[in-house]
This record gives sequence, C-alpha cells and structure tokens, in this order.
Amino acid sequence: MTDNPAASDDFPTSSLNSRIVTTRPVAARIWNYWLGGRDYYEVDRKAGDEISRMHPSIHDYARADRQFLGRAVRHLAADVGIRQFLDIGAGLPTADNTHEVAQRIA
Repeated sequence: MTDNPAASDDFPTSSLNSRIVTTRPVAARIWNYWLGGRDYYEVDRKAGDEISRMHPSIHDYARADRQFLGRAVRHLAADVGIRQFLDIGAGLPTADNTHEVAQRIA
C-alpha cells in the first residue's frame, strides 16, 4: 500500500500531468536547457540564464559532464564488456543518453 496516488493503476494520467510544477525551475530541466535540449519551461530558461550570468562557465561544465559520461560508458561497454547499465538520476532525455551510447557500442 502506498500514499502516492500516482502509484496506483487507476490514477488518471491527466491528474498526474496537472501535478507537474511548471512555475518553479527544476535542476534537471535547467541542465537540459544548457545542453541545448528542448525539455524545459520558460522558468527553467530564466533560472539557467541567471545562473549563467553569475557563473559564465556553467555551459562548459554541463558539456564536459556529458562528454565524460559518454567516454565512461564507451570505455565500459567497449573495453570492459559491460552490457547492462543502470542510469539513476533526475536528468531529462537529451542527446547521447547512457543507453544510446551503450547500444551503439554493443
């Protein structure tokens, strides 16, 4: 039994969609914006731009972080032979997700 109504089979999808908060910035959507994705809202763009004004290198860090993920997954899949990856995080889809990199190698 759970207190989370979204976990039940009879919970309407429309109710879940109405619970998505689009009036406050979310870190995962801000990173998506910095990486050139399209899964963010205006509030996320504004917050991302404000952070960029205070820390202009943040875009470089976001790209470097994504490039490191790609290199690590390529190494593990190609050189070590790992075929299963568990990608745990709050990120939103963008180019070269963990599973996409691994599938290309495998």
